[in-house]
Amino acid sequence: MSTTELDDLKTAWQTLNRNLERQNTLTFHQFKEGKMARLRSGLRSLVIGQTIQIICGVLIVVLSARFWANHLGFARPMIYGISLHAYGVIMIIFAAREFFLIHRLDYAAPVIDLQKRIAELRKWHLNAAIWFGVTGCIIWIPLVLAIFYGLGADVWAHNPEVVGWLVLSGLVCIAVFLGIVLWSRRSGKEKLARGLEDSSVGRSLNRAQAVLDDIARFEGE
Repeated sequence: MSTTELDDLKTAWQTLNRNLERQNTLTFHQFKEGKMARLRSGLRSLVIGQTIQIICGVLIVVLSARFWANHLGFARPMIYGISLHAYGVIMIIFAAREFFLIHRLDYAAPVIDLQKRIAELRKWHLNAAIWFGVTGCIIWIPLVLAIFYGLGADVWAHNPEVVGWLVLSGLVCIAVFLGIVLWSRRSGKEKLARGLEDSSVGRSLNRAQAVLDDIARFEGE
């Protein structure tokens, strides 16, 4: 084979390589764009959920503020109302923080950066789920007492033992909840811990993480 033929073959080979690289780049770009569209679509339900949480938080704040403001100087109804008021404020704060983390997502950033952002959002969502799980075990108590008080029945004043049983049941609920969480974190319970974590963070974040993992695997091939 002559030198000219070797040069032609080398040039053809280089051209083929460049064409393959362009094709691979285009294929990856199309794959990534499709996955990113799916990721953004999947996070909409999370945004809707946090919007609902803020609305509920505002309603709780407004109604509970009116309740305890109408009973200034009366310790028991003020305790009920302020407890619910604080709960509503924290609902708003938690949702606002989640909105901030979602807003920080840069879909044009490298996949590894997005994975870190999603991991941060997932961690916050998990911590929020644990917090709401704990407070949910007891926040219903002032709510029930406030409703009865508004109907003219001061349960705490006339039946304090009932309030004691309500508080005890709430504390038992917290102990069971935290016991399950801590037990799942023991060695050998990784599958249970993963299942609890996935159910706590929700489908939106689980899908988002899976989408980014697919992109990372495709990019590494």
